[in-house]
Amino acid sequence: MQEQIEQISLRFFTLMGIGVESVSVDPEEEKRRIYRVTVKTPDSKMLIGMHGQTLESVRHLLTRLVERTVGKSFLIHLEVNDYLQAKDERLFRRIEERIGSLMRTGGEITLPELSSYERKKVHAYVADKKVEGLSTRSTGEGDTRMLHLSYVGTLEKAKVAEPSHERVSAAISDLSEDGIGI
Repeated sequence: MQEQIEQISLRFFTLMGIGVESVSVDPEEEKRRIYRVTVKTPDSKMLIGMHGQTLESVRHLLTRLVERTVGKSFLIHLEVNDYLQAKDERLFRRIEERIGSLMRTGGEITLPELSSYERKKVHAYVADKKVEGLSTRSTGEGDTRMLHLSYVGTLEKAKVAEPSHERVSAAISDLSEDGIGI
């Protein structure tokens, strides 16, 4: 099945006029027919578009083409030049910053600007962390749906760097006899 999806994908991008350096297909969940199609191309801007909007449309079209050609339903995750991986890494860094802040202050923050894909990723990421007292939930419907991140565990103290004896000694030795460093 992987080879067939790879051939369909390569032909699809070639007919679109996209320069393709490589296409690879990896099963994510073969039983559920979920595959990751990874494309390396110098034409990534044409496939990704602004904020990944074109990428989602291209992914949808590729999925429908594979389904029509093979005669079965599929779910294709399309990765172009590691765009989604980089996007996920930025998202997780942002979430880590929010988690750190919550663990110092407690309470809850709301993240209204996340897509359904990003909310799903954050829910899974926080669940995998297994931090007692840290939880997520989504509220609202459609475009007003938002993610809430909350922490009710033991608060961490802000970490203030203690001056090391070496740094203090070096600073003192740099001062002149009158103590003003001149």
